[in-house]
Amino acid sequence: MASIQKRGSSYRARITREGKSTLSATFSTKKDALIWAAETELRICSGQSYEPKKLKSTKEINFGEVANCYIKTHSIHKKNYRSEIGIIQRLIARWGNLDIQKIDKPLVMQLRDELTALGRSGSTINHYFNAISKIYQMLIEERELPVSNPIKGLRRLPDTKGRNIRVSALTESLLLDGCRRNNTYLLSAIIQFAIQTGMRRGEILRLSWSDVDIPNRAAYLNETKNGNTRKVPLTLKAIDLLSNLPRNDARVFPMGFHCLRSQFKRIKTYLKSSWEGNEPNPFNNLRFHDFRHEALSRLSDAGLNVIELSHISGHRTLGMLQRYTHPSHTAIFAKLDKQT
Repeated sequence: MASIQKRGSSYRARITREGKSTLSATFSTKKDALIWAAETELRICSGQSYEPKKLKSTKEINFGEVANCYIKTHSIHKKNYRSEIGIIQRLIARWGNLDIQKIDKPLVMQLRDELTALGRSGSTINHYFNAISKIYQMLIEERELPVSNPIKGLRRLPDTKGRNIRVSALTESLLLDGCRRNNTYLLSAIIQFAIQTGMRRGEILRLSWSDVDIPNRAAYLNETKNGNTRKVPLTLKAIDLLSNLPRNDARVFPMGFHCLRSQFKRIKTYLKSSWEGNEPNPFNNLRFHDFRHEALSRLSDAGLNVIELSHISGHRTLGMLQRYTHPSHTAIFAKLDKQT
């Protein structure tokens, strides 16, 4: 922890380290003392060797050092740390060797334009903006460095409209058949479980057998995206699926994220090339997260109200639930006809 002490006409910066000797240096101005303390702490935090020197400006601090320090001291304490760390690591790959003063608005706007050209949503680009802003807030508010936040004054992009995609019974059948033909049986089980429960990909992959209560038909989620625990009721199909799975691992679905992504991509490519229907190819733009949309839409079609749906999905607001739930016209007409 750094401290700055005024000693006559000079300023001494001291950094205390648990179990190690105290580091200190004296400067003629408080600004130089703050810069030295911040740069030294960032080097220590990012695992680099300490080299005593007196800095004259923040140009000797690069973005990679700062970003790695932020990951270790801030990101790891957040519920969404995996997502934020992934974004910051991509920023490090892009700007890691640049001085922190060189990350300015034009550079951020260039990043925004490139992400837009790649088809990234407004929400995703805003996540990049937020990560950059938080890193610079750490420098300004905690390290007291004289730097400018490059996000200040930049408008956030409007959120992208929710996807209105239903996974038809035919698409589901072809997916499961494709998994069988490619011997990806665990992927098949994961897809079926996702459609039956509406659980997120990470929630499914983290689910352990100790979280499953088959007699009471419930799955207990202790780690969710919004930080709230959740009890998901299990359909009879989900129970049947679980009952036929081997228990050779503590996890219900012992598969890593990258393996799931790779297998799902391979199955989509296989099915995309073999599609013979007259309608648009449903595998061109299919995402794993669409299974969550489909699960909640099917539950809505079955007659569950918004309170019951939010209990299952974990959504806190009706607005977010509306983005995920797309009742079919057939189901709506069936309910209307009951009133006549």
